[in-house]
Amino acid sequence: MDQPRAQEIAKDAAEQGDKAANEAARGAGAEVQSALDQGKETVKDLASQASEAGRQAVDRAGELLQNVAPQAKEVASNLYERGSQSGDYARHFAAEQPVAALLIAAAIGYGLAYLIHRR
Repeated sequence: MDQPRAQEIAKDAAEQGDKAANEAARGAGAEVQSALDQGKETVKDLASQASEAGRQAVDRAGELLQNVAPQAKEVASNLYERGSQSGDYARHFAAEQPVAALLIAAAIGYGLAYLIHRR
């Protein structure tokens, strides 16, 4: 085989290889683009689902607060009432038995002082 013919064959082979490489690159690019598009759609779907779940959680929390608020108000009212009754009871006890009330107050004061001093 002569040299010009070998060069021409090599040139043809290089061109065919170049064409095949370009076609493979285009095909791979199309597949990658398709995968990216699918990934984008999946991410959008997941974001939408997460957003909806967040909205539902906020709605449920609002409903819970609306249901709990009246109960909390009633409990606070009851505690205030009982605290007031306890104060009245303590005043009557102190008036009826001042020595016992003084000893109880001293014991409570000592206990608090002990806790504070211990730190």
